[in-house]
Amino acid sequence: MIKRLLRISLIVFLIFGFYAARNYYYRYQEQKARDAYIENIVDTSTPTVSVLRDSIFIDYQNEKRTIHVYVPPNYTEDSLTRYPVIYMMDGESSFNDMENMAPEWEIDEVINAAAAAGKQTAIVIGIEQSKERDNEYTPFVIDDVPKAHGTEFANWLATDLKNWVDTNYRTQTEATATSIGGISRSGMMAYFILMQHPDVFGNALVQSPSMWVDYDRLFAMEISDEDLQDKKIFVSVGQYEGNAMISFAEDVYKKFKDRGLDAAHIHYEMIPDESHWHMTWRKSFAKAYPWLMGG
Repeated sequence: MIKRLLRISLIVFLIFGFYAARNYYYRYQEQKARDAYIENIVDTSTPTVSVLRDSIFIDYQNEKRTIHVYVPPNYTEDSLTRYPVIYMMDGESSFNDMENMAPEWEIDEVINAAAAAGKQTAIVIGIEQSKERDNEYTPFVIDDVPKAHGTEFANWLATDLKNWVDTNYRTQTEATATSIGGISRSGMMAYFILMQHPDVFGNALVQSPSMWVDYDRLFAMEISDEDLQDKKIFVSVGQYEGNAMISFAEDVYKKFKDRGLDAAHIHYEMIPDESHWHMTWRKSFAKAYPWLMGG
């Protein structure tokens, strides 16, 4: 009996040891990649990206926020063409390694390539994260985040910021041409904002969503069939982000699929060989953009 228990204990120890070693290896490789980026970091933004430092006033916070703006290469002063708009939270990561001190998402490069191929282009508004990121990217007050104001932030984005962008750029203002996106905690917020303001945002890029923040209340949110029918929702997660994160992404995908959205309106993508970091979201955007824009 004792020998049998020892054998079982040894097998359990070896299994846990294998998974611990594998996780350590992936974390080690990820850290090596991050260190290499920082050592060789340069300005990677393209010419049509601008950074408006402390330029947009958030009235309910009584502070100004930096936004990063990309316009397509075919955006000219004398044109009458109007463009779809993508709003990206954690926006300092959108265009430039030097702004993020990590791999940028190459949003500008992806859309520039679309322009060169004669495909649909878009304006992208990268909203820099707050110094109190958890407060801003948490929809409801919870024990861990007693100063959460994500609902107020969503309202500001859907009204004040959108109105400013629509006034200052040649945008297509309708919901079907307006997308909201984010990663991790802001990926969860992209889901929340789509559900909170379905009349403003027609599409969402929900990457590695941290639905654990308030799982029950987030998944209890619903919108009408009429609001849902034209939505396009791209959900993604890295292969090595862990069972919980993969499950959250799958739950978001399943929620909308069960509501009747077809493959043209709901898409799930697992990013191979990547974990919870910026290379995952770079690869995700490269897949999401043509899908959101219809090819």
